[in-house]
Amino acid sequence: MNLIDHLESQVDWNKVFGVVDSVYSDPGFSSKGDNFARSTAIEKAVDKFSNLVRVDQTGYDFIYDQDGTFIRIEQKMQQDLFYKGGHSPKLGGKTSIHDTNPFKVKSFLSETKTVEDFKEIKTFDYMMVIDLTARRVVLVEDEMARSLYRKGGDGAVMELKLGQYYQCDIGEVNAILPPTILSEGINQAIESFLDF
Repeated sequence: MNLIDHLESQVDWNKVFGVVDSVYSDPGFSSKGDNFARSTAIEKAVDKFSNLVRVDQTGYDFIYDQDGTFIRIEQKMQQDLFYKGGHSPKLGGKTSIHDTNPFKVKSFLSETKTVEDFKEIKTFDYMMVIDLTARRVVLVEDEMARSLYRKGGDGAVMELKLGQYYQCDIGEVNAILPPTILSEGINQAIESFLDF
């Protein structure tokens, strides 16, 4: 089964977005430092509720066995990624619901590479971009993604416009939340770890 078919018909997006809703409403997560736990939980949810395997390698996060060929997938996710449409004087006029805000794809903090270097290096086959708020999942082919990299802040950013990605038809999402709160589980694990 190809990757698009798998994402559209074989992933339990209700549970994936249930994890998203849970970690973003978790009262125990209140600082930027908690973003690592959130993103790890979401990546592990994608792994658990699909046939994508989380490998967390440099340059890609998942592999997918597409009829014996391993597809490397880089995942990017953000709340309010796609514009909601309407008029935005700050952005120079009308915005489209088919366009994204700029989002970070590479960090320069621990690298000596430049945007041009990252544009030359193929590390994944597809970038899977998830709007955590609008519940949209899009795929961008590697060459297209790399061609869109530009410098922004302390890294490389990109933004997507209609025609540069494939939007997966994941149907209506009815989020199923986990029965427990992640921050409580982390705190209990730390307490148990320190109990010696």
